[in-house]
Amino acid sequence: MENKSLASSNPFLKDATVARKQIVRSIASSTAIETGESIEVIEKKLSQKYSRHHVTLA
Repeated sequence: MENKSLASSNPFLKDATVARKQIVRSIASSTAIETGESIEVIEKKLSQKYSRHHVTLA
């Protein structure tokens, strides 16, 4: 059985830019549920390339 990475086998993850946005959105929504902070605020923190902001996961 051939082992393929999820990124190569999942058509939704083949475009790295789209995949990154989806991953950030997923992390942000999970964190928002736990912390009560806005998804948009958390996404901005995660999306800043060289951010010094720290997002604490619950």
